[in-house]
Amino acid sequence: MIKGLVSVIIPTYNRAGSVVEAVASARAQTYPHKQILVVDDGSRDDTARRLADLEGVEYHYQENRGQGAARNRGLSLARGEFVASLDSDDLWDDDFLASGVECLEAFGLDFCFANWTKVRGAETFPSEWLRDGKWRPYRKRREGDWCLLNPDEVRKLFLEICPAPSSSLVVRRSSIVSGWGERMRIADDWYLLLEMALGKPCRAAFSLTPRWRKRVDGQNVYDGRPFAESARELYLHDHQVFRKDFRAALTRRESFTLARRAAGYRLRLLLHEAARTRLGARLKLPALFERLRGLTRKPVVNHESVGRGLAGKK
Repeated sequence: MIKGLVSVIIPTYNRAGSVVEAVASARAQTYPHKQILVVDDGSRDDTARRLADLEGVEYHYQENRGQGAARNRGLSLARGEFVASLDSDDLWDDDFLASGVECLEAFGLDFCFANWTKVRGAETFPSEWLRDGKWRPYRKRREGDWCLLNPDEVRKLFLEICPAPSSSLVVRRSSIVSGWGERMRIADDWYLLLEMALGKPCRAAFSLTPRWRKRVDGQNVYDGRPFAESARELYLHDHQVFRKDFRAALTRRESFTLARRAAGYRLRLLLHEAARTRLGARLKLPALFERLRGLTRKPVVNHESVGRGLAGKK
């Protein structure tokens, strides 16, 4: 392990065009000490050819095993004290790594995560984390641009939701337990962080200042997919793996909370499917379904002003 080095893991699958741009954003980081690893998860396009001439990039190919396995392959090759993983359809701002490493070092944290902007064509949208306002109870201790989380807060937050996609994270390598969840269909990053939070006291921080962009193009693992598809995989499949793998580490109350949430999503799925029928339309189920979806949302009018406000800026 090399002190101060950040190992950047970029998993990719059949995204020859976008992965080149993702690599460019990793290479453009103002933080100078970095190892860039691209793990090709069985692509059948010209990814290998397009990356062949790029300096400072380590390219590794494997048979298709999913994004969690690709990230873990990169983790096995990582030499850095810190680890970050950039999805091949995402782009970091130039100061992403510098701000993340500075935060980890300044406050002695296990990981930190930054807010993002969603990009669909020419349109931009705030992240769900910012839009839904679930960050509000966790901004008690602010240090500059960052809101610091103690171990109890980390555990509570990540048992409820995962506000930290892989591209948002900078993680201390020594804090990682086994890595990303390879059996997860969507939530491989959530598995990584839950395993850390449940395994030992874990300290973290988040920033609401957007420092990266998620491109939504119809090929994403989660974003932009129909609700029924993503809910089945995330809440009916991945949640069951969480409950099984982490059962021994959960309190009775936490186990009950996870079970109740899974039941809630089963109900939402049933309502969603029923709403698409003729009878469902007559019973006005679509309107009921939208009301249920909106119950957990607390809209933020101006996401940029929120980020600036938490950083103490005008």
